[in-house]
Amino acid sequence: MLLADILSVIMNSLIAFSFLSLATFGIVLIFKTSSTTNFAQGSLGILGAYATSYFIDKQGVNDLLGTPSVVINSASQLIIPMLVGITVSFIAGFLIQVVIFKNAKYTNVATKQIITMGLVIVITGLIPIIFGSAITRVSFPFSKETIRVFGIILPIHNLITLLFSGVIITSIFILLKYTKWGLGVRSVASNERVAGLMGINTDFVNALSWAIAGALGALSAITYTAAIGSLASTSMIDMQVNAFYASILGGFSTFYGPLAGAFILTTGQSLFPKILVNFDLAQWSNTILYLSIMIAVLIKPVGLFGKKVIKKV
Repeated sequence: MLLADILSVIMNSLIAFSFLSLATFGIVLIFKTSSTTNFAQGSLGILGAYATSYFIDKQGVNDLLGTPSVVINSASQLIIPMLVGITVSFIAGFLIQVVIFKNAKYTNVATKQIITMGLVIVITGLIPIIFGSAITRVSFPFSKETIRVFGIILPIHNLITLLFSGVIITSIFILLKYTKWGLGVRSVASNERVAGLMGINTDFVNALSWAIAGALGALSAITYTAAIGSLASTSMIDMQVNAFYASILGGFSTFYGPLAGAFILTTGQSLFPKILVNFDLAQWSNTILYLSIMIAVLIKPVGLFGKKVIKKV
C-alpha cells in the first residue's frame, strides 16, 4: 500500500471511530453498572436525534417536495436544538433506570436483555407519534464543506465530530478516575451489593449512568445522521450492532477495551476493502472482517483487552 492509502485508512478509521466510540461507551457504561447489555442504546440515541431535528425544523421551511429542508446559518441555531436532543435522551435514560430497571435489579440477565428489546419497540413506536414522520434530513452549516488533510479530502463535519468525541471520551475517563461519581461507578461495577453496604447510593449511580449513556447515544446519533444526511428510526441499527461487536472484541470487563475494539473494527472496515480488492474479494470485506472477530473471540473469549473475572466463594 502507498503512503496515501495508509493515511486514508487511518483518517477514515478515526472518523468512523468518532461516531462509534460514543455509542460503544454508552453500552459499556450501562453494562458495568446495571449488568445488562442494552439493546435499546441505538433507539435511545435516535430519540435525541429526532428531538434535535424537530427543533431545528421549526426554524426552517419546506422544500418543493414538502419535505423539511433546513439550513442552519448560525451556531446558536444548532447548539440549542442539540442540547435539547441530548437532554431528552439523558432524561429518558434516567427514567428507564428509575422506573424500570430499579424494579428489575435482581432479575436474571436474559430478562434485562428482553426488557431493553421491548424498549426498542416502544421508543420506535413513540417517535412518529411524538415528532411525526416529516423530519427526514437536516443540513448543518459545515455538512457539505470539506478540507484537505494530508492530501485527503474530508468533510469538516466529520473532523469536528472526531475532535468533539475525543474531548468527551477523555473527560469521562478523567471523571471516572478522579471524581466521587467515578468512584461510585467503579465500586458498583465491581460489586453492587458491597458498594451499597459501603454507603454508596447505587440507585443514583445506576440512574446517572443510564442518563449519561443516553446522552452519549444521542450525540452519536445526531452527528452520525447529520453526516449521512438522513434520519429514520432505524438509522442507528448498524451503529448499535458495530458497538456490540466492538465491545465483545475489546472485552466488556474494562472501560478502555471496547473503545480499543471500536478502533480495531473501524480500521478493519477501512483496511480490508483496500487489501481484498487486489484479490477481487472486496465485496466480501465485511464478512471476512466479522469472521476474523469471531475467531479472535473464540481464541480469547473475554476479549482482546478483557480480564477474566474470578469470584471467591
